[in-house]
Amino acid sequence: MVGCCAALLAACSPTFDWRPVAFGQDGAAGVLPDTPQAQTRPVAFEGRTLDLTMRSAQAGGVLFALGAAPLPPDWAADEPARRRLARWAVEALYRNAGAEPPGPDADPERRFSFEGRGPQGPVRVEAQVRVTSTEWLEAVVIAGPDDHARAPVDDFWLSLRWPDGAVSAGPGALPR
Repeated sequence: MVGCCAALLAACSPTFDWRPVAFGQDGAAGVLPDTPQAQTRPVAFEGRTLDLTMRSAQAGGVLFALGAAPLPPDWAADEPARRRLARWAVEALYRNAGAEPPGPDADPERRFSFEGRGPQGPVRVEAQVRVTSTEWLEAVVIAGPDDHARAPVDDFWLSLRWPDGAVSAGPGALPR
């Protein structure tokens, strides 16, 4: 009986077939739970158009995504513009999920988490945005609260490597 129940539960469990994925042009990498789908879309920011390419995969009701957009060459020396882009990107994630963005004192490049609303109801969003001298990078996880709780989301975050060699902070450092 126990073996039968275990087999049935295994059959219902989502498959997380983690695959390494490079994103961006300067060595950012992570894993996605299935074959990634890539989509590029233009994003308007301060009179410029940035081509953001998102690589994403879904498993167990959880969407995992890694994104990158090259920056205009003249932004390499414009740290204030890069900070504004990082803050704008964080605020956009909040607004897209119907949540109130963090205040102006929040570090826009620190991993964050919040509750919002998606087309199917409540969602939990975890994300981190990094803007280097050459590119805008994002790592995002979106799921319903129950799906998020059951998924190995920490595996995604532990795999993440930014171009400067930095890794994402562990779950204990995650602001709520």
